[in-house]
Amino acid sequence: MARKIRDADWLTEAAVDAQPAEPCWLCGRLLGKTVDRFHPIPKSRGGRDTVPVHPICRETIDANFSASELVRHAESGTALTDNESVARFVKWVANKPADFHSATKAGR
Repeated sequence: MARKIRDADWLTEAAVDAQPAEPCWLCGRLLGKTVDRFHPIPKSRGGRDTVPVHPICRETIDANFSASELVRHAESGTALTDNESVARFVKWVANKPADFHSATKAGR
C-alpha cells in the first residue's frame, strides 16, 4: 500500500517555480502566484479565448469597460490602454510587485 504524503506543499511550490513566468495581458508585468483568466471578448458575447491577468488588472478592466465596450475594442483592434484611466493605471502599477493588490475604483 502506498503512503499518503501529509505535507505536499513543497510539491506544488516546486511545480509553480518550474513554470516559466508569463506576462500579464493588460500591464505586461510578470504574473505572480495568483492569476486570473480573462475573456477579452466576454463569454456572454461568444468569447472563448482567455488570457492571463493579475487580479488587480482584472478589477481595473471590469471597473472601466462594459461587455459591449470590450467587444468593440476587440473588433476594432484597439488596445484597452487607449482608455485614459486604464493607461494611468498601467503606468502606476508598472513598478509594483507581481502579487501586489489594492482596491480599485471605477473610472467611469
